Amino acid sequence: MDVHKAILALQNSQVWYGSKFRHPSILEELLHHHPNWSNLRNILLNGASFPLDQISHEERQQDLLFHQERGNHKPASKHQLILDKIISEDLERGFALPLLIAILHMIPNASLPPLGCQSKESNNKFGKRIPKHRMMHDQSFPGPSGKSVNLRVKPELLPPCMYSFALLRMLHYIISIRQRHPSTKIFISKFDLDAAYR
Repeated sequence: MDVHKAILALQNSQVWYGSKFRHPSILEELLHHHPNWSNLRNILLNGASFPLDQISHEERQQDLLFHQERGNHKPASKHQLILDKIISEDLERGFALPLLIAILHMIPNASLPPLGCQSKESNNKFGKRIPKHRMMHDQSFPGPSGKSVNLRVKPELLPPCMYSFALLRMLHYIISIRQRHPSTKIFISKFDLDAAYR
């Protein structure tokens, strides 16, 4: 009942830590100056872990039972077929490690957050607006213990987030490129990394 050992047995699959990214030895040439590189490198090699306040075995079992009986949020129930498709695609592509809910109470430190479904619009390749749904795991929703996963995180032990002022930095970089290469076309790309956070 050790999820880490199960993932270790799947090192050549999409379930393996960092499998969606290039190997850290390749990324290091690009990212080694970044102040958070050592943390990112460790996540890519060993998976992400977050410092949490512990809860008692009794509280955990009570929360698991509560969430199992309560089920998912209403938007997830409303879009059940869409979420079933998203989950099935993840399983078919090897992005998830399926576990039986019957063994959940035997897995150390397990939690069972309710699923939600966020609806929004996106553009297809022809520029037409189309509905889009995103599955979410609500780690802020507490059980009877009142101690959701998000409430138990120790923020003082987390590495700092460094994504602010991205537009300003990008504009400075473009100006710098233009000064060095006055007649060269400059292209910019935007990537959506939401699927990286499974």
